[in-house]
Amino acid sequence: MDFLKKFKELLVDATIGLVKQTQAKTIGLVKIEAAAYYIRVMRLLHRQVLVFALILFLVVTTAAGLVIGPLALLALAPLTREVKLVLVLLLVIVDIGVPLWILNHFFSEKKWMELTKSNEMMDHVIKNG
Repeated sequence: MDFLKKFKELLVDATIGLVKQTQAKTIGLVKIEAAAYYIRVMRLLHRQVLVFALILFLVVTTAAGLVIGPLALLALAPLTREVKLVLVLLLVIVDIGVPLWILNHFFSEKKWMELTKSNEMMDHVIKNG
């Protein structure tokens, strides 16, 4: 009788241990799946923000070109043709180059991962499995 009781306790302990192991592995898999979905959503959101930023960039650049271009030509009228051309080219480079650099800097994947805290989440999931 004592043997049967000990066998039942051993069986219960083994079952509880297996359930805990299975539960821990399942939770780990769920965390990994959640992290994968989160990354997919962030990529989709990142693409949408890039499209919006590109459209905004084009609108602002066009507006700046329409306003600043004629004003620059009027302001620079007494200068020679070569000087006017150089100044207009510099204006175009500044009007287009600076916003492109800013967009490239702030919407790089590294910066995006920092802003959305995806790096921290991935490190946490990988550490805690």
